[in-house]
Amino acid sequence: MLICILLKSVGTRTKSSSGGKYEERQLILFVETAQLGSFQKTAELNLMSQRAVSKRISALEAEIGATLFDRQKNKINLTAAGKHFLTRATELLNTMRMTTYEVQQFTQQAKEQFSVGYFSPFEGALLRMALLDLPTTTNFLIGEAGIEHLISDVLLKKIDCAVIIDNPLFNAKIDQTNLDSVTLVTDHMTLGLSPDLISDQTDSPADYLAKFPVIYYSSEESTYLEEVFKSSIGQLADTFNARRVNSYEQMQLLVGMGKAISFYPTELIKYMATPYDHIAYLSLDGVTTAHSEFKLIYHHDNHQPLIKQIQRYFDTHQF
Repeated sequence: MLICILLKSVGTRTKSSSGGKYEERQLILFVETAQLGSFQKTAELNLMSQRAVSKRISALEAEIGATLFDRQKNKINLTAAGKHFLTRATELLNTMRMTTYEVQQFTQQAKEQFSVGYFSPFEGALLRMALLDLPTTTNFLIGEAGIEHLISDVLLKKIDCAVIIDNPLFNAKIDQTNLDSVTLVTDHMTLGLSPDLISDQTDSPADYLAKFPVIYYSSEESTYLEEVFKSSIGQLADTFNARRVNSYEQMQLLVGMGKAISFYPTELIKYMATPYDHIAYLSLDGVTTAHSEFKLIYHHDNHQPLIKQIQRYFDTHQF
């Protein structure tokens, strides 16, 4: 019954004599007073007089027909009804704030919306640079997914575009679909391993591949990246023992602990590596490796202007 009265109270009269929101304001003042334990502290917080706060609370008590505070000379305490009302008032205010936020999101969606995807933290780092250069009025929807998932979503126009990794020898054959692609960055692979594994004797990349498993990260089950790596390292693919891990952090931890090795894009790792990774990045000198391309893909009939802005960003920046 009490919550019904409360809902009725909030919904009936929306303005005070001063033109502000009256019932919502009453609830806020009540909750603050209950939390602070003082009409005076609530008044100071809201730049009001103590008399004005007390009057608002009294009006609220009169409207719901219950005493909320036990008023003593130098302190106030919540009554049993006040404690129950505090729980309900807090819930109602939270609901009102959340509803306001949700309505604002609908308003945001009415603005220009741009949905993008990326394959791994490396593509995500590239994408972040470009998106920060776009208008802040854009409502972005950003997600990480497997290569196959991203290609499918772009084809089905579920998202506007995506950034993926491709390799000329493996080639995702995206140009044979209804997708257009633009190469944003061309990079070569480097070998990442724990510094503890580097011996005084110079081991070749083939030696490391023979001794340690190669791990890679993909957010979804996929052998795509494994095949890209195999295509990248040419003759060393015969010694390649690869497995997928579930997170980038897990990959970095296992490599840093010397439990595995991995391949990284030589230039883009600079935007991701930290001293705390405990990983050394070794050039694959003497190994014929194919370059990998980080591409922006989008449906050929998608004329979203922000796609062109991303392209222009990479045309004018060096990586």
